[in-house]
Amino acid sequence: MNQLESTKLLNELLQQDACDVLAWAKQVWSGKLESPINFNWHGLAEAAAMEARLNYGNDSSVINLSWAEVATSIYDYLGRRAGESAGESFLISSMLLRAAMIADFGAIPAHPVLDIDRVINWFFDSLNMSLDEAFEKAPNWRNCSINEIRELRKIKNRLKIISVLVDSGKLVPNVELSTWLSLRSQLP
Repeated sequence: MNQLESTKLLNELLQQDACDVLAWAKQVWSGKLESPINFNWHGLAEAAAMEARLNYGNDSSVINLSWAEVATSIYDYLGRRAGESAGESFLISSMLLRAAMIADFGAIPAHPVLDIDRVINWFFDSLNMSLDEAFEKAPNWRNCSINEIRELRKIKNRLKIISVLVDSGKLVPNVELSTWLSLRSQLP
């Protein structure tokens, strides 16, 4: 498939219902359909995320959540396939969209987009630094190794997503999470 055909496919997908797009993507990922070699998955995720955030009107919550599921599924897929740095970027996009949708529509346990525990667990499961270490290193981050600075920045980026949930009133943080959030302004 050449670039023109790939772009045409992307445009055709964006004219379809979100549920059909998600079904198509899952068929590609399962090997039931051939994956276009140069297909712009990131472009599809970005366009789906935009649809999720900008689609208003009758039944907009259903449409928004359907497109949000398309976007988060693709971001998660890309995050699993990419290297560490790019993968982190895709996961940040996925979780930020989830947090925005939870802020708009509320939390629903086990929902593919609106499960607040998925976001919280993602934050804690990814920590490569203890809270004590982070508190020790954050004020003096300029003296840290490049890997420590990257880890501190990763924590700050992830705390931004947690902040969306807290600021919207959808999450009341426990003591540990509140302590992490208090560190955010000191992180690089």
